[in-house]
Amino acid sequence: MGRLRSLGAEVFAISKDGTDDARRMATDLGLDFPVLSDPSMEVIDRYGMKGAGMPMADMGYVLIDASGRLRVRKIDRQFGDHAGVLVQELGRIAQGKGA
Repeated sequence: MGRLRSLGAEVFAISKDGTDDARRMATDLGLDFPVLSDPSMEVIDRYGMKGAGMPMADMGYVLIDASGRLRVRKIDRQFGDHAGVLVQELGRIAQGKGA
């Protein structure tokens, strides 16, 4: 998390759970970043993070540059294990080389 933030990344999760459930999940998991509630899945769907054939969000990440341009969208249920890839992609974006 520190390396992601040092590259200028803002980290947050989006859940289709209601506000109380999202807050509880963040507390239970000890997350040090916000969990946003999106029960209508409007944001989840807009960023293409809805699970294929599922009425729920899938796990993964999006990287949006400082100008608001979507640079990376990836469904990856083990993205926490692939944090090095996120750091590399952020580094390329920060250097203006694209992802």
